[in-house]
Amino acid sequence: MGLLGGNDLKEQQKINELEIKINREKQKLDKKLTRQKILLGAFLVDALENDAVEGLKKYTADNLLDFLSRHTDKELMADLVKELGSTVKTKTDSDSSQGNKLG
Repeated sequence: MGLLGGNDLKEQQKINELEIKINREKQKLDKKLTRQKILLGAFLVDALENDAVEGLKKYTADNLLDFLSRHTDKELMADLVKELGSTVKTKTDSDSSQGNKLG
């Protein structure tokens, strides 16, 4: 090494170490965000399965496939959407079932 650039190697090592630290922190953040999405998904699945929120099944059945952009994701969720759509209680369904109970 000459007079110029003698510290370049040390500075490059510092930069490399900092980039490694940044990547580790990004990975931690990605894992945290993924876990949050999984927990939120589990919460919503529970709400859907228990019909806990009025209109949530219908809203999900009507909008989930439009929300998804990848064809493979749409294929993956198609059966779920079909099942949700078939379990949505419409006003006429509930009216006719009450009529059957009374009649």
